[in-house]
Amino acid sequence: MWPEHEGFVATSLGGHGKGELDLLDILSARILRLAGIDLDRFIESYRWLCGVFNEEQLYFVRNGRYRCSNFAEVNAAVYSNAEFMRKYMEGLLVSQLFWQNHARSFIFFNEFIKTAVPDYRYLEVGPGHGLYLASVAADSDCAEAEAWDVSAESLAQTRASLSRMGVERPVTLVEQDVQASTLDLERRFDIVVISEVLEHLEAPLDALNTLAAALAPAGRILVNFPINSPAPDHIYLLESLEQVVQLVEQAGLVVERAEAFPSMGYSLKRAMAVKATVSCAVVARLGTER
Repeated sequence: MWPEHEGFVATSLGGHGKGELDLLDILSARILRLAGIDLDRFIESYRWLCGVFNEEQLYFVRNGRYRCSNFAEVNAAVYSNAEFMRKYMEGLLVSQLFWQNHARSFIFFNEFIKTAVPDYRYLEVGPGHGLYLASVAADSDCAEAEAWDVSAESLAQTRASLSRMGVERPVTLVEQDVQASTLDLERRFDIVVISEVLEHLEAPLDALNTLAAALAPAGRILVNFPINSPAPDHIYLLESLEQVVQLVEQAGLVVERAEAFPSMGYSLKRAMAVKATVSCAVVARLGTER
């Protein structure tokens, strides 16, 4: 870690209690296994990522919107640039531990999983590095685990990540566009998770409608949606926890719990006042009308 950032990391990790730090120890062990002998390179990618996000934050403050407004723009600027994507994904992996809103989202997820019914069927959309899937795979109460992504390449990377983290139990990975209107769902899931995905979509409500249809009658969904969160590949801007709740409710879901995790150094009130990034976690179930 570079010297100027050591205080930030120490303060961020120091804001967690003992039980939370135990979970973050598990997270850090997974990150170390994924980085392996290339840890120094991952740290450099994380430093680069911090600079990129600072640039996006400046653009957001000056213009009141994200830089990209559709998938075509993001694809041209980010997804089609292999070197950019390598550094971006490596940096994001490290941020899961060092950025307090990311770390608290991981803690919230693990606490949420503990409330699942025995032998639950789990679906995750956009599994990324597989950090959440690894928690589910280690849970003896999980009967089946499945994950969707629109990209076959991303799923291959998830599969490789699960292997590097030592996940041995079967996890079904499916190439699937969650926004597809023709999606024919044959199975239902007790737990559905979509974390930091909806902000990448042009029509997040379409995705939520699909996932509501994928829920078992007593199932629950966890939606993690960062607000005021400028990033090179973010498209859909929401500006409050209330807006996230409203989006979830538009899919015919009933919200049971909603939490907001501001970026390190901000109270929620201050973060909202200056439009700093806040990770919003919403747990919901099916409404009676569905």
